[in-house]
Amino acid sequence: MNALNCVSQDDVVSLRIICSLSQEYNMEEVDQYGNTALLKACYLGRFECARTLLDFGANIYAVNYFGQNALTLATYAGHLQLVLELLRRRSYKDFNLSSLIPAICVAVMRQHFALEQHFQQLDHAGVRDLQTVHGLDVNDLREMVHRAKSNKVLHAARPTGILHRNNR
Repeated sequence: MNALNCVSQDDVVSLRIICSLSQEYNMEEVDQYGNTALLKACYLGRFECARTLLDFGANIYAVNYFGQNALTLATYAGHLQLVLELLRRRSYKDFNLSSLIPAICVAVMRQHFALEQHFQQLDHAGVRDLQTVHGLDVNDLREMVHRAKSNKVLHAARPTGILHRNNR
């Protein structure tokens, strides 16, 4: 058993035991994606696991192999309470400096409107300047989501070209 397994199983009791025995267990061990237990807890929206790890000193500055940090992963999960807990411990601007995709961009792509509004309130002026590593800003991402939804509706309305035969 390790911290990553505890997070996967949402086993907060075992996680606390492992964290208290930090000399025997490595809280910062990573999975095949470079996620620490904290990053995985954020991705899965496991608030109690994340808070436990943070209370025991998990690295809030960790970034996985895809350039995602705890805030972007909690945003992906759409977990406002977890986002607020992370922002209590590290600033929004600092989180954005360590991620390939700013948290507000993740909120826009996932259509987590409450999180998007919260991030805008934190840095209203800075929203215009934020871009993904690909150079896309919030408006570009909104347009992409809108087009994807429009195309999905168009494809659903088209005939498939498959002929249905009645078995007689």
